[in-house]
Amino acid sequence: MKTILLICAAVAALASPAAAQRFQTEARDGVRYLVPAEESTQTEFANLIQSRAMDMGFFSWPIPTEKVAADHANRPRQVSNCSGHDPDYIPAHELGGVSDWRLANTKIAKAFIYEWMAYGNAIKAKDCTCDTLKADWSEAVSAFDTLTEGVENFRLFTKVPGRMRDQIKHDYDRMCDITMLLELE
Repeated sequence: MKTILLICAAVAALASPAAAQRFQTEARDGVRYLVPAEESTQTEFANLIQSRAMDMGFFSWPIPTEKVAADHANRPRQVSNCSGHDPDYIPAHELGGVSDWRLANTKIAKAFIYEWMAYGNAIKAKDCTCDTLKADWSEAVSAFDTLTEGVENFRLFTKVPGRMRDQIKHDYDRMCDITMLLELE
């Protein structure tokens, strides 16, 4: 049975290189770099959003080099655990029931960008409290507008910002969670 599962996993990885590449990053000189999705696996507009995100610096951030003293039981696990955000910020997980998909994808992408910025602020400050797990909402909205300018297919809005947010959150978790190891070069 174990052999069959391994064969199925190998076939799935070979059949879908984009899925296998989804969470790849590289670390160089204290900086994490998100590996871009293969251009041949994406549409022209998805490649445009990805290229803009790379140009805007969303595909790299400093790697935490030390654990931060944090109250493990009470530390925020995600940006939405903190209060004091801009009232227009709605966490992505709260937008699942929105019936207008264009509106939902737009708000989700903005939330992902905002959260990427907030996790980056916490990592730079080496802080695992709500004091730094915040960002400037207007900057996130402006970044979203730049990323999606001229892109009509709203279904593409969330893919790149979601990847960015997921990866930087992983480094935030490594820095703050006593059970996770830091990934040092």
